[in-house]
Amino acid sequence: MGSRAIVVEGVRVEEEAVLGANVVLTASTQIIDVTGPEEVIHRGRVPARSVVVAGTRTKEFPAGSYQLQTALIIGQRRESTDQKTSLNDALRQFGVSV
Repeated sequence: MGSRAIVVEGVRVEEEAVLGANVVLTASTQIIDVTGPEEVIHRGRVPARSVVVAGTRTKEFPAGSYQLQTALIIGQRRESTDQKTSLNDALRQFGVSV
């Protein structure tokens, strides 16, 4: 989890998913997979090994257009990501607080 990432009740983050800084996930937050030719929208679930960053989406209202917070799946976790998180895993395994 990145700095200031928030996950609230009603959201399931599956194994080895990576949440970037400032990602806010609620049960109603759109989690949009933008890695394919067409977007795929998830709600309340981050698929395993997904890399998620904060984003916005324009929504039209009678009073005008506004940006709403969303989460974007921009890829899948890679070996380089695993290497970056291995230090955290080792510290947790041996109960070292930082």
